[in-house]
Amino acid sequence: MIDFFKKYKNIPKGVIHCFSGTPKQAKMFIEMGFLLGIDGPVTYKKSDNLKQVVFETDLNKLLVETDCPYLAPQKYRGQRNEPSYIVETLKEIAAIKNILINEVVQITTQNALKLFGI
Repeated sequence: MIDFFKKYKNIPKGVIHCFSGTPKQAKMFIEMGFLLGIDGPVTYKKSDNLKQVVFETDLNKLLVETDCPYLAPQKYRGQRNEPSYIVETLKEIAAIKNILINEVVQITTQNALKLFGI
């Protein structure tokens, strides 16, 4: 996917939905002007790569997603994902970055509003 976006540089920028790549890939997408969508898998026990991406990435480059009805956070894993479960993803991002959950909410909400021109 990175090669595609490198080839077509003039396409509108957006979000890399449900990002699950490496820290190196994250940096490449961000350098191309994309935001990274972070959702339930960041709460999984074996998501060290994704946790590292969140740790290394400026919060201004992240969006928080639910991917409902799929990819429920660890607490609800195996169940149908619901929008209200997003709080688990927010808590995990806050813990990884050692900041308050309200800061994650405020900044990622502003990121979404700006991205979608709202």
